[in-house]
Amino acid sequence: MRFMCWHVDYVKAVPKDKGRSDLLENGVAVDAENAMLIFANFEKKDEQSKQDIIDSATFEIQKIAAQLGVSTIVLNPFAHLFTENASPQESMIMLSMLQKSLGDRNFTVKKLSFGVFYELELKAKGHKLSRISRSI
Repeated sequence: MRFMCWHVDYVKAVPKDKGRSDLLENGVAVDAENAMLIFANFEKKDEQSKQDIIDSATFEIQKIAAQLGVSTIVLNPFAHLFTENASPQESMIMLSMLQKSLGDRNFTVKKLSFGVFYELELKAKGHKLSRISRSI
């Protein structure tokens, strides 16, 4: 798994178009303030150890959120930067697992729909921890 995290003052996401995947969730608008916007991608190798990947990602996200003083997470499925992606079905499963894992730790978690392109409006903060990436 790889993710890129932006600390944002706010993010507004409006569904606009169907993506390339055959899997498609019902597109819903998302609006959040003082949040971590996480562009998340699951890789083929993650399919064999889903729970370990989710546990490690949850730990990293929790650690970053504590540093930032953030309790709202916005998950954005984002397969566009990587080459060995997990299957769409497995990616949906793992993203849901991550959403639940973070929610179980008292985060408010909002998720952009899988298989949908969104119009994004955001204001990102500009401090030294405002852009972070991790490879799990």
